[in-house]
Amino acid sequence: MTGASLPSSRSGTRIASIAWRLALVLFLFTSENLWLDRWLRIRGHRLLSLVPEALSGVWFLVFVIGSVALILLVVCQILLVRDRSVHFSTKLGVGIALLIVTLLSVDWVRVTNGQPSIFRLQISPRKHAVTLKWNASTSPVIGYNVYRRSSPQGGYLRINQSLIPGLSYTDDTVQSGITYYYVARAVDAQNHESINSNESSATVP
Repeated sequence: MTGASLPSSRSGTRIASIAWRLALVLFLFTSENLWLDRWLRIRGHRLLSLVPEALSGVWFLVFVIGSVALILLVVCQILLVRDRSVHFSTKLGVGIALLIVTLLSVDWVRVTNGQPSIFRLQISPRKHAVTLKWNASTSPVIGYNVYRRSSPQGGYLRINQSLIPGLSYTDDTVQSGITYYYVARAVDAQNHESINSNESSATVP
């Protein structure tokens, strides 16, 4: 009687081993994409990113592979639950792992498509700033305004709260990984603005 249960027990062990490996791969990949890659970017590390571009061919390939892995993990869990020779702790552990990687996979789909993360890991951002300098206007002026946009085709928005009396300005509201485009406009005593200065750009590391 004891010998008859060995094949089932060994089969359950193999299934559990496959399930753990699938869960580990999914956990490591999604964790790297969701947290580690962002952490490295914030600290200025210029390593090859493993995060695929949203809705690209690579993204769909990763999505399909991940979906297949999740389906296999669900099948493994079902087989383990139905196998009476597998210890309850093993079934529970694989079930918890399945739940975790499923939530991380859903979050991965959201984040890689520009939506907010379900799991907000607090990472203190590295502070960046862009310092701008320009030449004085040849006409009498009372100050300057600085305008910024984050894409070459976007509209400019003024970023200084009050008129700038000098010939420099520090923009400390920039974010890592974004290229900003700046122009300055001179303001005369009647609050008339000049045309845009030559555009300058800065890429924040």
